[in-house]
Parts: sequence; C-alpha cells; structure tokens
Amino acid sequence: MSSLCVDSVVTESFGIEPALRDDTLSVRLTGMGDMAAAAPLSTYVKSLQGEVTRLSVGTVEFDVRGLSFMNSSCLKAFIGFILGLVGQGRRCRIRFVTDARLSWQRRSLTPLDRMCPELVSIADT
Repeated sequence: MSSLCVDSVVTESFGIEPALRDDTLSVRLTGMGDMAAAAPLSTYVKSLQGEVTRLSVGTVEFDVRGLSFMNSSCLKAFIGFILGLVGQGRRCRIRFVTDARLSWQRRSLTPLDRMCPELVSIADT
C-alpha cells in the first residue's frame, strides 16, 4: 500500500494526525473542535476522500477521544465526508472511537450512525 498524501494538521488548539495501517486509515483528533477547528477539519476530510479512493481504504477510523469539545460545524464536516464517500460509491466502513467517560462524544456522533448505519459505527473505549 502507498503512503499517505495528507499530513498532520496542528493549530494552537486543534490537531489532526493521520496514520495508515493495512487497509485502515486512522485519524486522531485532539484539542477543541470549535469554530477555529471547523475550517481546517472540513478541508482535511475533503482531502481524505481522495486518499480513501486512491488507496482503496477499507476503514476510516476517527479517534475523537482527545477532543474536549466538538461543535456542529465539525459534525457537518463529518457529514460531508460520509456523503462524499457514499456519492463516490465507496463502501468503506467509518468508525468513530470515543471516550466512554465523555458521554457527549457518543451523543454528538449518534446522528452520523443513524444517517448511515450500514457504514458508520461508534466504539466507546
């Protein structure tokens, strides 16, 4: 499998760190998913769509355990990512990994699971 063509993104209060293992593209998010993070996240997940296709990735895993907050604009970026993949005919799995102690994470992501239950799942750790 080829290497990733997307790099890490680090701002003062938000970080995105990708890793490719076998056919899983893991993306670890840290910091505050606030308005300042919405634009970088949206741009980033659009780039990920191309990577998923280019690398024939079977699973994209978003690890949100390191987020202390996530606003609706960040959720909208994930919706765009999911719909973009579905629109391209990609059937890769999308898994969100949450911190079970931070119940807001699962509550916030549940609409994504309901939107596309055949592809999206949420795992509490």
